[in-house]
Amino acid sequence: MCSMLKNKHLFACVFITVSATSMAQVLTYDSIKAAIIQSNPALEMYNNQAKSLDAMAEGAKAWDAPQIGFGFFMTPYQSSYWKPQSMSVDGVNTMTPGMGNLMIQGKQMIPNPSKLNANQAYLKAMSGVELETQRAEANALLADVKMNYYEIQIIDKKLAVLSEAEKTLQTMITLGEKNIAYNQESLSSIYKAKSQQALLKKDRLMLENERNQKMYRINTAMNRSKNISFDVDTSVLIKNYETTILDTSNVLSNRSDLAAIDKNIRVTQLKQKTEAYKSRPDFGIEYGHMFAFGQNPNLFTLMGMVTVPIAPWSSKMYKSNVTAANYQIKAMQNEKEAIINESTGKLYGLQNEIKSAKYQLELYETILLPAIKKTYDVAMIAYAQNTGELFQALDARMNLQMTQMQYYDILSELLTLQATYEKELQIY
Repeated sequence: MCSMLKNKHLFACVFITVSATSMAQVLTYDSIKAAIIQSNPALEMYNNQAKSLDAMAEGAKAWDAPQIGFGFFMTPYQSSYWKPQSMSVDGVNTMTPGMGNLMIQGKQMIPNPSKLNANQAYLKAMSGVELETQRAEANALLADVKMNYYEIQIIDKKLAVLSEAEKTLQTMITLGEKNIAYNQESLSSIYKAKSQQALLKKDRLMLENERNQKMYRINTAMNRSKNISFDVDTSVLIKNYETTILDTSNVLSNRSDLAAIDKNIRVTQLKQKTEAYKSRPDFGIEYGHMFAFGQNPNLFTLMGMVTVPIAPWSSKMYKSNVTAANYQIKAMQNEKEAIINESTGKLYGLQNEIKSAKYQLELYETILLPAIKKTYDVAMIAYAQNTGELFQALDARMNLQMTQMQYYDILSELLTLQATYEKELQIY
């Protein structure tokens, strides 16, 4: 009866576990990448900023609003003078016309077309900088997500190692407790096995917590609920980046941050052109119509205007801005050269580290893991046949677990190096 109850409980636990696992969605890196590009608010911000600059460029050729005025012009304060006046001069009465005018005036400044065209070209170019900056930001964000994705893959593999170790350890404890009754096992060995069991639970808790943290970061990047659980693809893809021949053109052709610098240089050149065109004059026209008081004829004014930007007190600002733009362009060119130089050196270093990590993995796969696995198998067979001690079996199991964990640590390091290499070359 007890056996049946235990089997039922075991079946229920297995069913619940399988059901929970089947409910977790399996996400590939490509599906995560697509969701981030579509939904991440930080990336969408750059789209809206680019649209904002495009909208500003649409109105770049607008003129200043016309000015309309209405009021009195050359009108006496005393309203009695507004009307014709009767005057006596040498006994002769004469009529003098009234004084003052009621004036309607309009004024329109006409900007230089070359200034408008230069300003529009400048604003249109700015949106391109935002889009390249968005791609550079996406590269950094996806590189971080990729590293977290790889780390979850490694954590799952480590958890599988711990699960296998827990099963083996429980079997060893059960067998050891039976052997105590026949004086074939020491109590200290059982305590050692149970202490290792407790350490396994601690390690599992730490790994599960770390996995949750990585999962929260990926969900955050996807702009969805942070607590949505998911599984990752179990296959690990190793690429042969260590054999790639590097040259500067590789860096230049892929990096959005470098393309953003190029476009920023272009924007600065257009801004410099806009500043230089401030030396060109603007024009204006002013018309006024006066309704004269006191039988005077109506009058008008018509005037053309032109600005004089070459005056010394007005030309100093745009001349200094043109000079400043030259230094800004040189600074951005220096920045681009520095990034290329640093990235090229970093890529060579990453290739060397990738080669070293692969060599270490090969040592583990061909020598260390097979040797330690054989040692473990021999110790377990000896213990099962009562020709070996539990202490030796426990040490062999611990050595196998440590070696497997070390192997996955190196694999994790290799995947991180691979993701860093792809980030430098902007390979999503």
